[in-house]
Amino acid sequence: VMPSNPADTYGLLRAAIQDPNPVVFVENRLQYGLKGPRPPAEHLIPLGRAKVVREGTDITLVSWSRMVQDCLAAAELLAAEGISVEVVDLRTIAPLDRETVLASLAKTNRLVIAHEAVRDFGVGAELAALAVDEGFWHLDAPVTRVAPPSVPAPYAPSLERTWLPSRDTIAETLRRIAAV
Repeated sequence: VMPSNPADTYGLLRAAIQDPNPVVFVENRLQYGLKGPRPPAEHLIPLGRAKVVREGTDITLVSWSRMVQDCLAAAELLAAEGISVEVVDLRTIAPLDRETVLASLAKTNRLVIAHEAVRDFGVGAELAALAVDEGFWHLDAPVTRVAPPSVPAPYAPSLERTWLPSRDTIAETLRRIAAV
């Protein structure tokens, strides 16, 4: 479980507590200062359900955890340029909500995956494989991943900001894929 905002953190944590199976709940330390509306006490988000957090028609942008905030900012930036980006927040990476990702891909015909992990061998690679294996005939452009370089993650805030993908690097990738 990798929530992207305070309300999802609350709803997913409640679901994790109620689940009879072990659940790994990952909090991104860079989100600790993030503010948001307080959900009702009974707020519960089923595990394994992604959410389309921004509707769009030109490109599907999939992310999870803190990176969703940068994806929403990039989508807003591109909206001003006439590019409509649908942002999908996975919320949980296992189980993976394949249906939501594939439905969005079928709608937009383009897929960009943005994440904080290195590019290879992770959830982003699995999503790319899913798109090719089960959504190939919908693809009008190559599946593209936006990720940090394959080097150890820096701890110094100034270096970390340079290492992580940002609104601007995501927007640059979206522009390139929109032009295909």
